Amino acid sequence: MTKINSIQVLKPGMHSSVQDLGCTGYRHLGVTTGGALDRHALILANRLLGNSDSSAGIELTSGSVELKFNCDIWFVVTGARYQISIGQRDIWCNWRNKIKAGETLTLRGPKSGMRAYLALEGGIIGGVENGMPDTDSPLGSRFSGVLGAVLKDGDRLALGQAGTISKPIGAVPRGYSNEIRALPGPEMSLFSTESKKSFWNTSWQLTNESNRMGARLSGTSLSLLQQQDMESHAVMPGTIQVPPSGQPIVLLADSQTTGGYPKIATVIEADLWKLAQTRPGEEIRFIHVSPNQADDANYEWEQYFYRLQRAIEANG
Repeated sequence: MTKINSIQVLKPGMHSSVQDLGCTGYRHLGVTTGGALDRHALILANRLLGNSDSSAGIELTSGSVELKFNCDIWFVVTGARYQISIGQRDIWCNWRNKIKAGETLTLRGPKSGMRAYLALEGGIIGGVENGMPDTDSPLGSRFSGVLGAVLKDGDRLALGQAGTISKPIGAVPRGYSNEIRALPGPEMSLFSTESKKSFWNTSWQLTNESNRMGARLSGTSLSLLQQQDMESHAVMPGTIQVPPSGQPIVLLADSQTTGGYPKIATVIEADLWKLAQTRPGEEIRFIHVSPNQADDANYEWEQYFYRLQRAIEANG
């Protein structure tokens, strides 16, 4: 019988889950996108390992996580800064590291940021049942199985085929800022002049009610020029809705596909990761940008990963 490379969850932490880049092209059928909240952090980890960008890894939110490996394999932790160790040996974030069979990887935190991403050489390809991968729960499914499920004590995760990595290499991540760029939404004109000024010119605090579905904000109450009923309409990650409470909600990866609240703005794709790394109680500000500026921001990310890929190819 062929040995299946795998890891066993000894301590899952809080809300740790297996995530890839999500499921696109099905929102019109009511299927949420899902996937990593900080997509850029997961892509960075996968690039450093030579995985495909969409390879699944573990999204860590908080607490102490312990994972035992049955194989020698390379891994990377990106995103929020965790304290990482193998036995008594400390490990760097954003750096390719190797762990040996029988060793336990411990992650505690985060020290800063909110979510970290553990990627493994070959990616996570599913759960393990009776020594074999659980093929009834493919990673592409949004409805069951390993992908997106909160990890539990004793879970075992199957890993893909290891590559040809021979030495460590790291990367400098892009810096976090609490300024989040956004485009005006289709219902911006329905809000009072004072509310529009408040939205752009005041700080908003992330609340404890935030989760993978949405970042709930607290601040100046926003109001419409006049109350009106709205039909349900399509929404997507980044959409900023304003419910009757007047407190904005920024929709995230696990959000619903339709909603009936007015959309005051939309966070640009290049900055959506910042909400994944903002802690409850921390403040953010929205910065008004144009569509051209949003395109420029996406191009900056493309250039970052282009330079990273060149460096990896040059240094191994």
